Amino acid sequence: MKKTVENSLIGAAGVYHVASELSRRGLIALPTIRNTKGYDIIVANPEGTHYANIDVKTSQRRVGYWPMPSSIAIRHGQNDFYVLLRWVEKERRFEGFMLTGIEAKEEVVRWENEDPYNVKQRSEGKPTWATIAVGKYANGRDEKWKDRWETWVLPLA
Repeated sequence: MKKTVENSLIGAAGVYHVASELSRRGLIALPTIRNTKGYDIIVANPEGTHYANIDVKTSQRRVGYWPMPSSIAIRHGQNDFYVLLRWVEKERRFEGFMLTGIEAKEEVVRWENEDPYNVKQRSEGKPTWATIAVGKYANGRDEKWKDRWETWVLPLA
């Protein structure tokens, strides 16, 4: 029987994984306390002149989508980013995807408007749900997000 880890611990592992990787890239990565709304990590260049806000979504399995807040709650300023992590058991490592806040909002809006379940729920006045998907439902957009995570450095804008 395979042991699963509590979601809160997996979430913490994901945040510290991202912070560790960003530190390895020469950035200052500061995990926030768990009750900070919207951001898990604030990252800055060593001079402190540029920063980004990062929200991390982590899964302990190789999932094809991550639950997200509704589109109105997605932070989408020029310094906002989302990192989606999933555990790849066969390789014993996290695989990451990084979206800008604008991309994350666009993906959530797409899901809210195109998913048949959401369309039906909305027509009945019921709550809907949102995700960001990778794989076949991303139509290749996920390759850009994967590459961004593997090569991202803090933008100087």
